[in-house]
Amino acid sequence: MNANAHKLEKLENVRILEHINSYFKELNRNNRDYEDYYDNQQSKTQLAYESDVRLFFRIVKMKEKGSELEYLSLDDLQLTLDDLEYFKQELCDMRNEDGKYTYKNKSINRKLAAIKSFARGMAKRKIDGEPLIKDVSFLSLVTSEKVKESHYGALSIEECFEMAEWCLTEREKGEIKRLAVLFSLDTCIRKSALLRLKWTDFTEKEDGYEVKGIDKGNSEFRQLISKEFYNELLTIKKENSQYVFNISSDSLDNMMIRYRKAFNIPKERRIVWHSIRKTGVTFRFRLTNDIMEAKRAAGHKSITTTQIYIEDQDYGQIGAVSSAGKIDMELYKNVDLKTLVEAISMMKKDNILILNMKIQEILRNK
Repeated sequence: MNANAHKLEKLENVRILEHINSYFKELNRNNRDYEDYYDNQQSKTQLAYESDVRLFFRIVKMKEKGSELEYLSLDDLQLTLDDLEYFKQELCDMRNEDGKYTYKNKSINRKLAAIKSFARGMAKRKIDGEPLIKDVSFLSLVTSEKVKESHYGALSIEECFEMAEWCLTEREKGEIKRLAVLFSLDTCIRKSALLRLKWTDFTEKEDGYEVKGIDKGNSEFRQLISKEFYNELLTIKKENSQYVFNISSDSLDNMMIRYRKAFNIPKERRIVWHSIRKTGVTFRFRLTNDIMEAKRAAGHKSITTTQIYIEDQDYGQIGAVSSAGKIDMELYKNVDLKTLVEAISMMKKDNILILNMKIQEILRNK
């Protein structure tokens, strides 16, 4: 290769790298949890995607040139279905020193998603009027690996309230953690959306404050909270931050580990931060008896996902059909007030909460 050709190749490398870095910076802007924690740092999403993209080109394209994105040419960027299928198969076959598979199917699917996202991003960027990646039509043909269903468990309403109060015993940011638990329960919001929530996402309405933000898949969510709860949130507002919950994702996850240990929650229950959201969605269904309202609150695209969320996991009591023949369904109307109150006090906290909300609704309409 003569000197001029080498210079042109280096110039092409530089221009391509500028677009690649621009793509990763865009990921950083869209996915950082909050300004203070990720200030002047790369977000976890950016780091993961960049690592996956480098791994892809190292395995598929860059065996002869080296593993760095800095050496990519326009020819290297042109991807095919065979490239992604080869990458997937290599990941599936990869083993560590102990002979165990390096990547689980869920991780493989995430890496494939990262490459597809990268390809679409590069197809939108141009050099001399031409897209960096000319054809991405095949991306929809890339199949994912099957992942064994493993759903997170749910908490009871009472457990969620207990957790919220327990958060105040934490050494750091106890009040922020308490309100984060309650807000997640109240709005059914995902953790990633919770941490991106800004004060400007709240709009005052006649009956409360509307919360509007961006959730999974860049979909919009809208929820309503009471004015009393909004005023409580204002107690954690930081003067120089636009974000509501100034706390990291790791802090919330680590708090959940300590919570499970403090309350001796067995690992078989699979209680994680996401369990709070699942509890909130289940409560919406029990309150309204409307699965479409539960689906709306959860922001699910499929009603099947919502049905999984509201699965009743308490098998400790005799079923409704089996007990119907033994119980007078009108009994609550025929007992004295003291007995009725005593029976209500023995119910689960979420049942009592629903009852009180119904009473409040009746009193308000009188």
